[in-house]
Amino acid sequence: QALDKEARLQDYKRPAILAFARANKLDRIVTTGGANAKIGIITTGKSYLDVRQALDELGIDEVACNEMGIRIYKIGMTWPLEPQGVLKFAQGLEQIIVVEEKRSLIETQVKEQLYDQTDRPRVVGKKDENEQWLFPAKYALDPTDIAIKIGERLIRKGCPDGIKDKVATL
Repeated sequence: QALDKEARLQDYKRPAILAFARANKLDRIVTTGGANAKIGIITTGKSYLDVRQALDELGIDEVACNEMGIRIYKIGMTWPLEPQGVLKFAQGLEQIIVVEEKRSLIETQVKEQLYDQTDRPRVVGKKDENEQWLFPAKYALDPTDIAIKIGERLIRKGCPDGIKDKVATL
């Protein structure tokens, strides 16, 4: 029966899927952001490669990420999103930027998982803090556009002047 199948999915299959993802480390923190991580970037698949290229365009490698307090989380399984990893990733962050193409599958889950947390970071993705498009759901994302959007947020956080120059050039 349909209701029995639904109950089996929610009661047994979903917890098993999440346990599998956790045990096999399908999602992982790529850069820790150092001791004072304040900005987190969550991404997956092609968008992960676009983010890495965007950071390269800004002159930011893994060492610079840790010096600037940028933590990166690479998602291996987009649904259901494994909540323990997300909570660990979000600890101490002020802002999380979700970079994903098309609809906001990851962003929605992150917001839902962090909703009840007392010290939760602001999460932006498809739209920014002012409800303006950040990474639109239409078309493909471009690494240069991603670099500009990340660079603007880093500038607001007081990152090195070299970032301002790079963003202006882009």
